[in-house]
Amino acid sequence: MKPLFLLLSFLPVLLFAQTDEKYVAGAVPEENGKVVFSKSITAPSLSQSQLHHTLLEWTKKRFNNARSRLVYENAEKGEIAALGEDYLVFENNALSLDRSLMSYQLIVTCTGNTCTLSMQNIRYEYTVSYQREPERYAAEAWISDKAALHKGKLARLNGKFRIATIDYAAHLLDEAESAVAESTVAESILPPASENTGLQAETPSLLPGYRQIPADKIPGNIISMLSEDWALITAGNDASFNMMTAGWGGLGRLLDKPVAFCFIHPARYTYRFMEENDTFTLSFYAEAYREALQYCGSASGRDTDKVKGSGLSPITTPSGSMAFSEARMIIECRKLISQPFDAKVVTDEKIRDEWLGKQMHTMYIGEIIHVWMK
Repeated sequence: MKPLFLLLSFLPVLLFAQTDEKYVAGAVPEENGKVVFSKSITAPSLSQSQLHHTLLEWTKKRFNNARSRLVYENAEKGEIAALGEDYLVFENNALSLDRSLMSYQLIVTCTGNTCTLSMQNIRYEYTVSYQREPERYAAEAWISDKAALHKGKLARLNGKFRIATIDYAAHLLDEAESAVAESTVAESILPPASENTGLQAETPSLLPGYRQIPADKIPGNIISMLSEDWALITAGNDASFNMMTAGWGGLGRLLDKPVAFCFIHPARYTYRFMEENDTFTLSFYAEAYREALQYCGSASGRDTDKVKGSGLSPITTPSGSMAFSEARMIIECRKLISQPFDAKVVTDEKIRDEWLGKQMHTMYIGEIIHVWMK
């Protein structure tokens, strides 16, 4: 009887007993083979511009931390894009915390007085106690009907992801709808603009699409931002400039100034622009622009149009520095120190031997003069 008992004891973990219609067949929508939770919201009393502004303000508040952030907005086209990252908590008590990190994209498109929101590109990182590295799943292979349903019931492991994701998506999209509803009510009770002098639009930013923050409020871990996410170093002016991918560098304080430092090899085309100009920028991007950054790191501006090849959109800061409108954060610097490296000063013997007789990078330390955030 013991083997039979063991078999029966495992059966409850395979399937959920419940068959709530909210979570079974059809509850996870797919578009062209991709999991996409979407919602259309119509606000007859709001113009496209007002609708876009309402959802832009909601997005800024809702996606406002080191990893969840607004990554793109275009008022003229009525478009907004954000990257979200949050924990799905399956169980949380004194003995157990079972949760998974979920990342996703939110795309908002406003046309006329209707907007469509889509939560897509959903990914999970799930830490299992007996493994050092988390398991990674895509929603299409993990919570879809094909993956998570067996004979009309939810699989135990996949099922908890499916339930939590459906609930999360519904709550997120309902939040956006509530923001639009509140804006609709506010619009209906406001007096005409000529009478409402105390509620004028905000003064335009010095760099459209961005807000300024102090250097000591820069979010995120600079080590992972450079080693994992990468950045672009851009030097020059609107007449002539070049950019390159950066994986080395950092932030700190020097000579009583907030500073950023980076390294460029003299063989790189960007080196000339760094030498000839007083300012430069470090710009950081969402994962969606990984291919563009890879291109900027592999192509040379000497013999190709890197801007065209990357698909990025150049912008000029009020100080005349160059960056790109796709960046989620731009750190603008004025050169403070420029110092070539010599292998003889390297104390790590292995690294010193590797570089002896070779030209090393030049270190640039720049005073941070502006930080622009979306």
